[in-house]
Parts: sequence; structure tokens; C-alpha cells
Amino acid sequence: MKRWLLVLVLQCIACAAAAQEWPSRPMRLIVPFAPGGATDIPARLLAPKLQDALGQPVIIENRTGAGGIIGMQAGAQAAPDGYTLLMATNAEIVMHPSIYPKLPYDPLKDLAPVSIIVESPMLLVVPPGSAFNTVADLLGAAKAKPGALTFSTAGTGSTSHVLTEMMAQQAHVQFLHVPYKGGAPASTAVSTGEVNFALLNLGSAINFVKGGKAKALAVTSGQRNPSFPDWPTAIEAGIPGFNEHIWIGMAVPAGTPRPIVERLSTEIAKALRAPDVRERLVQLGNDPLGTTPEEAAARIKREFPKYAAAIKAANIKAE
Repeated sequence: MKRWLLVLVLQCIACAAAAQEWPSRPMRLIVPFAPGGATDIPARLLAPKLQDALGQPVIIENRTGAGGIIGMQAGAQAAPDGYTLLMATNAEIVMHPSIYPKLPYDPLKDLAPVSIIVESPMLLVVPPGSAFNTVADLLGAAKAKPGALTFSTAGTGSTSHVLTEMMAQQAHVQFLHVPYKGGAPASTAVSTGEVNFALLNLGSAINFVKGGKAKALAVTSGQRNPSFPDWPTAIEAGIPGFNEHIWIGMAVPAGTPRPIVERLSTEIAKALRAPDVRERLVQLGNDPLGTTPEEAAARIKREFPKYAAAIKAANIKAE
């Protein structure tokens, strides 16, 4: 047997043995954002389910900073042994590579997708006292005065920034971007009338609308939200083809044994079928998915060129 083939066989045997013994100690689940946020909540719902299924503690580690980059780098550079798991959104996986020229991780080379856990549309909202009652009102004003209407986001290059620029491209209008340091102040800017509108994560926007702090105009999903059927989709409201979501998934360092990746994906799907987990996620405006690794990889590959083109057209660059 040729030497290279022997080495490959021995490596496969070692990987299989490691996968059979896994897990034999606690695992860490890196969340690249602060506790209590949209990415953290699914992690905390899944961790105890994974712990019960795998027989070892799953310890959540919030590694915040640089718009998620610090946590992503920590996950990407960890040992590929199945003991480091990483939560991530489509921003860190498919948007950041087109925004940050010196990103310290390569999502395609350094990470292996496990599952896309949930997806959620954005909600287009305006201040409660706004004269805009429909998307047509908003777009009409934008066409009358290009670049005059302002929108808030969680920061330059954030998901809300990219998707709002995509919406502008689809509607053939121009808006003025006003970046804030996080989703909370961006939401507050809408409620106080500091800006004309914003695309907010549905989960956080629900409470704003229910509390009378914002007025909902449309959701960015292709279909109306079953919990809020009166809200039209952006497509229905006059923005052809605009069907965009935030998604949250799990990845592991590239090179993690395939049986481990598949086991994690299977257990995530099982956890998402648990009534308590599913109910909580749906309450927050999420659609539980629990894809296979192959499905997650295919979606990532499909979205990369779409977002790269939109980001280039909008000239979005890291500050």
C-alpha cells in the first residue's frame, strides 16, 4: 500500500475512533454576541437539550466584540474535535467576507456547517406618529426626494444595513443610512422619530409595535406571518422579489469528524421539535428549521454571490 494511502486510512480510523468516544467531556458553545440577544436565545434553548441527548454539559461562552468577529475567530481557530461549537448568523457567514477585507477567518475554509437552526424575517417599521401608513407612502417620498429619508441600523455592515440597501436596490430608491451602536439604540431611534424608518428583527420589533412605539408596514418574508396576518409582505406592498431573512445556525471548526457533525445536526433537529423549544422560538418570530449539514452548506453557497453583489452595489465597507 502506498504511503499516502496508508496515512489516509490511519487518519480515517483515528477519526472514527474519536467520533465513537465523543463526547467524553464538556463542550463549549460559542455565541459571538451578548447574552439575551437574538443569537443567544436559541443557543440557551438548545444547550440543555443537547446536554441531555449527548450526556455531557454544553457550556455557553459569550465571546463578544467587533460585530461578532471575535467570537467567530475563536470558533474557527479551535481544535476540530467536536468540543467547540459555534453559533453564527448569515451576517458573519455570507456578508462579512464582502465587507471586511482582512477578516481573520474564512467561513468556507475554516468552518463546517452543522445546521441552520432558525430563520426570521425583518419588519419594516416607522415611528408611531409617522405620516407613512404603507410601503407605497414610504417609497413615494423616497422617489420624490432621493437620499432624504433616513433609516437606522445596528451598525455599518450589519444585517439590517445590508438588507435595507437591498430593499432600496429592489425598489429603485435611495435612503440615508444612520448607523447606531447596536440594535437597541437603532430601535429607539425609530420610536422617538430620530429616523424615518428601520428594518428590525421581527422578534424585537414585535414588542415595539405592540407597545405603540412603532408602526409596522411590512414583513420581509415571502409569506405573511401566521401570528400577524394583517402585516403585508414587502412583495405585496410593492417591492418585487424582496424576500429576505436573518438566519441563525451552528458550525464547527473545519475538519471535525463527519459523524460528529451529523450527530449534532440530528440532535438539533430533535430539539427543535420539542414543544417548549419550538413554542418559544415561534413567539420570538422565528421559523425553526433544523437543516442537515448539506442543506446548510447549499444555502450558504447560494447566498454568497447574492449578498456580495448587493454589498458591492451599495458600496458598504467596514469602518
